Amino acid sequence: MTGVIAALLPVFLVILLGAGLRRFGVVNEEQWRAVDLVAYWVLFPALIFKEIAAADFSNVPVLAMAAAMMLAVIVMSGLLLVTRPALYGALRMGGPTYASLFQGATRWHTFIALAIIPVLMGPKALALGAVGAAAMTPLLNIINAWVHAHYAAPERLDARKLLRSLITNPFVFSSLGGVAWQVLGLPLPWPAYDVLDIVGKAALGLALLGVGAGLRLETMRDGRAPLALAVVLRLAVMPLLMVLFVKFFGVTGDAATVAILCGSVPTGSGAYVLARQMGGDAPLMATILTVQVAVAAVTLPVVLWFFT
Repeated sequence: MTGVIAALLPVFLVILLGAGLRRFGVVNEEQWRAVDLVAYWVLFPALIFKEIAAADFSNVPVLAMAAAMMLAVIVMSGLLLVTRPALYGALRMGGPTYASLFQGATRWHTFIALAIIPVLMGPKALALGAVGAAAMTPLLNIINAWVHAHYAAPERLDARKLLRSLITNPFVFSSLGGVAWQVLGLPLPWPAYDVLDIVGKAALGLALLGVGAGLRLETMRDGRAPLALAVVLRLAVMPLLMVLFVKFFGVTGDAATVAILCGSVPTGSGAYVLARQMGGDAPLMATILTVQVAVAAVTLPVVLWFFT
């Protein structure tokens, strides 16, 4: 476990550095938003596309790994949908709060996962993280947009708007673009590879600083039941589901470690944007994001040590 903590410690220290830079006004809010936009639209899409398009998947159980990760998401989503009436009554919450709880339990923080993977297992394992992005990102965007449209949004999201939101999601088109490049067997010319590599290397550190800057420590005083449930479901139940399906599909080695890691990271920061745009409980979503990052600093090393 000491080795896992040693590998993860720099990641969380960079997050804390980002929080400190924002707290002391070294970088202002408008500049942080620009950092987030660059990481979201340019840096990580370049990294994801390059890792999938140029990776050697000949010895990687891509289909089994993707199936395990997608089924974990589907089961968690199904559990929350089935128990929705009970949750409404027990926790006295409405549609917006439920939608934010749903995101808090199902979505994953791609930035944190892709930053941890090379630190923990080496740069070659990034391709496995890209498999996770290709498998889970489109599915999660569809499910969470649907949940918000049906239970939270003041207006229903029609199929055309939903499709447009998926097509324009940079994690979706970069991951599926990389998959298409692989399937077609196209070579990645060295100038393009080098450009994507340089741009991608900037993603990890910058994104972690942005994660830290996005933390709202003042919201951690809000001790509501949906917050506690979102933390438990995301950081305890989801890792167990991922372990279950990884074993069921016979996924082992680095592929299993990456799948479990992706199931153990906090909720993605894009959840706040979706909550704000589609009628979810945005303040609760901000609190969930902040608390999960803090708690994951403890739970993530434990999960990786125990199950990998």
